[in-house]
Amino acid sequence: WIGMASSVMYYWIVVTIFLSCSSDCVSSEIELGSRLLASKDQVWVSDNGTFAIGFTPSDTDNRFFTFGIWFASLPGDRTFVWSPNRNSPTSREAILELDTTGNLVLIDKKVTIWASNTSNVNVESATMSESGNFILHNTNNHPIWQSFSQPSNTLLPNQPLTVSSELTSSKSSSHGGYYALKMLQQPTSLSLALTYNLPESYQTFDENESYANYSYWQGPEISNVTGEVIAVLDQAGSFGIVYGNSSDGAVYVYKNDNDDAGLASAIHQSTPLTVLRRLTLEENGNLRLYRWEDVNGSKQWVSQWAAVSNPCDIGGICGNGVCKLDKTKTNASCTCLPGTSKVGRDGQCYENSSLVGKCTNRKNENNTSNFRISTVQQTNYYFSESSIIANYSES
Repeated sequence: WIGMASSVMYYWIVVTIFLSCSSDCVSSEIELGSRLLASKDQVWVSDNGTFAIGFTPSDTDNRFFTFGIWFASLPGDRTFVWSPNRNSPTSREAILELDTTGNLVLIDKKVTIWASNTSNVNVESATMSESGNFILHNTNNHPIWQSFSQPSNTLLPNQPLTVSSELTSSKSSSHGGYYALKMLQQPTSLSLALTYNLPESYQTFDENESYANYSYWQGPEISNVTGEVIAVLDQAGSFGIVYGNSSDGAVYVYKNDNDDAGLASAIHQSTPLTVLRRLTLEENGNLRLYRWEDVNGSKQWVSQWAAVSNPCDIGGICGNGVCKLDKTKTNASCTCLPGTSKVGRDGQCYENSSLVGKCTNRKNENNTSNFRISTVQQTNYYFSESSIIANYSES
């Protein structure tokens, strides 16, 4: 019996190590000259194995790799919380190196894809922290560069979003543009906002008119504030804005009922996470707060809050098409306007190619036979100031 128990215990230990460290794991303290190779699936992990930084195969094509930080302690789940190359995956030849000058460099086929730009500023080492922050330290252990200061699409607990930083979603071919969460500044106030950034190819009829940074959701407005203003997710799962010279003012965007400490305490903490949470700006333009929890015996990411309840309120969600809600008012589908149809894999709606360009005629000839006006019932337009054409007879 004793021998059998020993065998079982040994087997359990081996399996545990294999599951938690299936690739080449390296200590959280990284020295100058250290490097990771995409071809060898190498990673740097935090002390307790909560987070890892390294390469992982792309979701759509395993010949390509994305570099970044993810929750290493979640079996079978590599949800990124930070990545500088989400929109341009690398090949198997990619290398991440903390070179001898203190610069963190991502190289693919001898071409620099991304760099921290920290050469010769006394960087001595790097750390993958238990808070999910990757930090470059100087000789006095002071942070010179950190991933928390350059967020991609996710905020982790205690990670500040300042007026000079923003979350950005991955670019999507289905709607062309991308989304951002940032502070919109007015002369005497500012507010946290979700914005739709139109594709570069988009052109308005009026050269002086631009719909870049079109805001489709805004949080509470903060007026006449002096001192630092940041948005933050605290460890209890509340999200909001902290402001003032002493950071003692707070406005909640979402408050967890079990939050007793308050938002202000979050900006001074860097403690390990007891509950795994993330606030992610998704590719579809919605901002969601997730918690890792048990659902019917299976652990998974569960949405606790979303900024936008009606998906059709999200700017550009259907590209050039029309967004339609189902009976539950929570799910949406996209259809094309009259005279257009979906073309190609991206699902975008395009005009009949034989008619494009015929509405405008430099010779002022009567081309009314080349276009028609259609009525679309029960449909709103994002940019309301342009939804009514005035003096149509003169246009």
